[in-house]
Amino acid sequence: MNFSEKNILYAGIGISILLCLLIPSVCAGPSDNWFPDNRWIQQISGQNYQNTIQISEEHAPDRLIVRYKPESMKSQSAMMSVQAMAHAEAGSRVVRDLSTSGVVGMQVVQVTGTSLTRAMEIYETNPDVLYVEPDYRISLSPIEKTGTSAPIQAPSFRAAGTGWPNDPGYSQLWGLENTGQTPFYGKTGADIKAPLAWGATTGSSSVVIALIDTGVDYSHPDLSSNIWQNPGEYSNGADDDGNGYIDDIRGWNFVSKNNDPMDDNGHGTHCAGTMAAVGNNGIGVTGVSWNTKIMPLKFLDSKGSGYTSDAISAILYATQKGVPIISCSFSGPGESLALKEAIDSSSALFICAAGNAGANSDITPQYPAAYPSSQIISVAASTYHDTLATFSNYGTSSVDLAAPGVSIYSTTKAGGYSYLNGTSMAVPYVTGTAALLKARNPSISTPQMKSKILGSCDVLASLSGKVATGGRLNAAKALDVSIPTPTPTITPVPTVTHTPTPSPTPTFTPVPTVTRTPTPSPTPTFTQIPTVTRTPTPSPTPTFTPVPTVTRTPTPSPTPTFTPVPTVTRTPTPSPTPTFTPSPTQGPVPPCGVYKKDLQSGFLRQGQAAVYGYYIPVDGRSKIEWSLTVRGTCGAGQGIATAAKTGGLKDNNNACAGSSVFDLYVCRDCNPQNSRCYANYYAYGPNAYTSITKPASGSTYFVMIFARSGNGMYDLQMNSYKCTGNTPIIVASAEQGMQMAGTDSGVSPASIPVPTAEFVQL
Repeated sequence: MNFSEKNILYAGIGISILLCLLIPSVCAGPSDNWFPDNRWIQQISGQNYQNTIQISEEHAPDRLIVRYKPESMKSQSAMMSVQAMAHAEAGSRVVRDLSTSGVVGMQVVQVTGTSLTRAMEIYETNPDVLYVEPDYRISLSPIEKTGTSAPIQAPSFRAAGTGWPNDPGYSQLWGLENTGQTPFYGKTGADIKAPLAWGATTGSSSVVIALIDTGVDYSHPDLSSNIWQNPGEYSNGADDDGNGYIDDIRGWNFVSKNNDPMDDNGHGTHCAGTMAAVGNNGIGVTGVSWNTKIMPLKFLDSKGSGYTSDAISAILYATQKGVPIISCSFSGPGESLALKEAIDSSSALFICAAGNAGANSDITPQYPAAYPSSQIISVAASTYHDTLATFSNYGTSSVDLAAPGVSIYSTTKAGGYSYLNGTSMAVPYVTGTAALLKARNPSISTPQMKSKILGSCDVLASLSGKVATGGRLNAAKALDVSIPTPTPTITPVPTVTHTPTPSPTPTFTPVPTVTRTPTPSPTPTFTQIPTVTRTPTPSPTPTFTPVPTVTRTPTPSPTPTFTPVPTVTRTPTPSPTPTFTPSPTQGPVPPCGVYKKDLQSGFLRQGQAAVYGYYIPVDGRSKIEWSLTVRGTCGAGQGIATAAKTGGLKDNNNACAGSSVFDLYVCRDCNPQNSRCYANYYAYGPNAYTSITKPASGSTYFVMIFARSGNGMYDLQMNSYKCTGNTPIIVASAEQGMQMAGTDSGVSPASIPVPTAEFVQL
């Protein structure tokens, strides 16, 4: 090897070593990821933070979150120098410094001089940078973006107990108290036992909840008196409390960067009403806590979208103010180390939504709910039948408990009220319960609040293997209310009363047994008496005088002879009875036919709809089916043709057709009159028919008839079947016109949206 070849070899080795020093990932081999589900995979080994870049579309296109190593910041001037050099090299500028808010060395930077990928690489190779990550986008689930507006209905029940709220919409709040009331027809007691909890406390105005969401309609008549007011700030154009936010008199808007956290979406206001709408004020609804203060921190825009950096800023704002409870009704798949560190910097209890993908969060985690933390409670959604909502995420490691989250009625923007579904709707029940705990015991710590809530759930078979506690929230138990204790005590009382009742029964049974035993005994004895009587009869014959005496003796003789006859007759009477008992037992051998029938009829105009609910009892059904027959009106339907030509054809018009088209939608545990639902089963056309094999026990199937075109009369025939065995023989109608049908176990997620309609009152 000559000199030049050696120089080339040495130069190559030197370049390789230099590359390994500057870019460790070039030389590193395969390894486990610290964040396996993070699209920007972060790997941490001891004190060395390394990133393998994978660009995701779900983040801000020109923004990064950078965290510098605290040990590198020996002084303020040193920290500023290190940061300035790093930003200059990466072609970025600081848009928000979070160091002063609670996380030392954390900054949000905007990349202007290079690509986001290149800036990421530069920060990663900087020895003073702890980690860098994209600014992830966070969006509301589609199921939570729209709700069904509804007026306050007249209460369907009242109670005479003290502490009962007089809010007119209380009967629609099944999550607080479930009596099986309309329009839900749920399971009695499938609720958080709010009335019992209110026996201990209805909340305190000294307790503050930070609501990090789309904002709050702070002018809503059911919320305005419970909106937090910053005691250290005045509306004067100055930062009076020195927290970096000017005139933040009632929270902050991190989207528009101003002091107006008004809700322009409705999601945050809905959550606010469930957790802390003013109770017993004769208006609208009531919250779990009647008097708690709500701090609105808006980081999601009118479309329900926001960024991690704004969520972090909101958390740090609440932390600076010493808020003990923070509500986070949002989630996403991106695991942000910066968001986790913001949570860790606070001492508050975080109540987080588990997510609405209907998936196992142990496998596909949703954040921040899935972060391992002693400060986080992850909440799934339950139904008014005390089952897990079909859309709710679950996981025995990543989800803690369930709370009501289906057809939840609450406040919304512009002073209204609406129904919404989602784990976001379940979070406020837990948040409100935490507020009651804090009101009753102001010195309670975050770990104690979490322990109280998780340790007092109602354990349910339907939630076993789904959430860590296996149960649903019970606010009364969490508050150690002694009222529920008699409930189990009352159960044994009838048992004790019943026990003595059967005791006399066995004592009574032997009495007739003894009576019956001697009854047959005289029968054989009686048989011998006539024999003895017959022997002396010939003896007195020689003496004619005693003949009448002898005649009198046989007179009682027939009487005993007659007595055994009924005795003999009674003995065979019970004999046929046991013989008859097996006969009916052997009866139901024929094939399993229709168990129950139901026929509903009515009239619909075009664009109108009717909804019927069918509850599947716990003893189950092997099949349920619906067939729809429609009879159009007005002959050939010239009214519709004329209206179409003149441009006067509108929804719900009075035009009619001879052949009307009505659709059939079937939704499980979702009432289209109250919520935005997606149909599990759908049929249309003449003689529409659909069926479900093995419908879910404890569920309610809402059948909606929608007049798609034309007007007419309809007949909805329901047949249910209850057959034993794994392969029952079902005598059913022909399955004609069926569009969707099948077994309800393991059914794919519903994908047919139920159309909006004018619902007729049935």
